[in-house]
Amino acid sequence: MDKVVVVIGGGAAGMAAASKAKRTNPSLRVIVLEAKGFVSHAPCGTPFYIGGYFDDPNLLVHYPVEVFTKKRKIEIMLRTKAQKIDFDGNIVYAIGQDGEGLELSYDYLVLAMGAKPRRLNVDGEDLENIFHIRHMEDALPIREKLPEIENVVLIGAGFINVEMAEAFIRQKKKVTMITRGTRVLSRLDPDMSEIVEKELISKSIDLRKEEHVLAFEGDNRVKKVITDKGEYDADLVIVGIGVEPYTDIIRNSPIKLGYKGAIRVNPRMQTNIDRVYAVGDVAEMTHVVTGRPTWYPLAQIANKMGRVAGSNIGGVPMEFNGVAGTSLLRFFDLSIGITGLNSREAEREGYRVKTVRIEASDKPHYYPTARKIWLKLIYDEETRKLLGGQAIGGETIAGRINVVATALHAGLSIDDLYNIDLGYSPPFAPVWDPIVIASSVAMRDLAKKSKHRN
Repeated sequence: MDKVVVVIGGGAAGMAAASKAKRTNPSLRVIVLEAKGFVSHAPCGTPFYIGGYFDDPNLLVHYPVEVFTKKRKIEIMLRTKAQKIDFDGNIVYAIGQDGEGLELSYDYLVLAMGAKPRRLNVDGEDLENIFHIRHMEDALPIREKLPEIENVVLIGAGFINVEMAEAFIRQKKKVTMITRGTRVLSRLDPDMSEIVEKELISKSIDLRKEEHVLAFEGDNRVKKVITDKGEYDADLVIVGIGVEPYTDIIRNSPIKLGYKGAIRVNPRMQTNIDRVYAVGDVAEMTHVVTGRPTWYPLAQIANKMGRVAGSNIGGVPMEFNGVAGTSLLRFFDLSIGITGLNSREAEREGYRVKTVRIEASDKPHYYPTARKIWLKLIYDEETRKLLGGQAIGGETIAGRINVVATALHAGLSIDDLYNIDLGYSPPFAPVWDPIVIASSVAMRDLAKKSKHRN
């Protein structure tokens, strides 16, 4: 009898696991339970749909269901929500789209429930036109409501809301951004996030820092956001204060949790229960710099974790060796990237933190598309080990952040980074690449300090 694989969750990680398991071992029967109406969707694209970059929401779906059911021979059960798992009996209890109770026996189980948005838990948070975005389906009603919207309030100043700010400005809405923190994009060091703040304000965003939301007011539909420092008109609100692993279904189960409440897994994505795997935003991961557990709810990580689990289920051993938390973001013409540890995180890990930040041109000054770039490197003074990097500028920062990410995965030092043979041609980079300049400045600073000690 064929072995049965049940995957709970049809997002990036779940579908990667299902596809790889079936491809590796075609004799497996693979069943995916998805609580929403789509699988293999791209929630990262929702700000661009809302912002009017394209009009067809189906473009947010990487592959239609038919690709998986007909071509890959995977069984997909849409709008089917897993309710309970009997780990002793190997049974998943679920509710189908018709409300009927289902029992699915499994030989292998993949937990890929993803993450859920955090809530403020204040009065009025369930009023109409208040959204907590995590799935592409959340974007559909927002786009439909745009003609009747004038004032948008964004709660939180992380990556998603910076992208949402651009989306609503493009749609000619008045945007207020409220954060309880002291700055936007808190993963960046303060001197880097300040650059982004100035850009936000230049686009007429009303940025309100160090304010706590106390309540929402309205008659069925939200009308005002009340904070400890004032109140703001609101026709639509996005609560984007972060996400957390969606582990409700395994609460009080024998599954062990780890960092930030994510499911603890080994490099093969196995949990503490035999033949039960966890992948994507619901699972913890290992940081390549520190070697410690960490958690980044990012699509590229989820896809890889799913692929690793599927390969192991299919019988071909594979391991996932860790992450640097590499993230990219664009706000209008300003591109932002970060990888590895920021200064605060590095200090908390016990490193003797040194940083270097340069301002340079990403191409020769005479080339017509040359742009200013801010590049910051974080490294350890004693070992000279590279710990992280941040960059702001034009689109070329993506390649440079990826170079730093590669160096982090390789465990390189600031000296190694200087010695990498980077390509040069005026349309792409100056002869002295900003990465080379930054690492050279860091080496010079270390040499000065060493000379001073002697």
